[in-house]
Amino acid sequence: MAQGSAIHWTGTNISIDRILNCAKKMNGQLCKAVIKRDRWVEHLKKKAEHTAKVTYNNERATMILNTTYKTAMEGNLIPDREALVTRIGNMIKSPNSNWSEKKPEWEHPRTYFDA
Repeated sequence: MAQGSAIHWTGTNISIDRILNCAKKMNGQLCKAVIKRDRWVEHLKKKAEHTAKVTYNNERATMILNTTYKTAMEGNLIPDREALVTRIGNMIKSPNSNWSEKKPEWEHPRTYFDA
C-alpha cells in the first residue's frame, strides 16, 4: 500500500484477499450489492438479446432504412415546432390510407368528454 494514501486499511479482518476479492463478506457469502448487480446484468443481457432478435430484427431494420433513415438522408426533416404542429394537424384532419384504417380503433366518440 502506498505510504501517502488517504485510505487506511486496519483491523483484524483486513487482508490482501479481502481487498482483492471485495465481493464477499467475512463469512464467504456474496454481498447483497453484488447479488443485485449480477441480477441486473442478467436482466440487461436478456433485454439486449430480445432487442436484437425481436425489436430490431432484419425486417424492422429494413423498414427503418427505407423510411426514417431515408427521410433523414433526403433532408426532409421538420425544421421547427410550428412545422411539427402543422404536420400533426394535417395528419389528423387529412389522414393517409394507413392512418384512416387504424384511426377508428383509437378514436373516442365526440361525446366522450361531455359531462
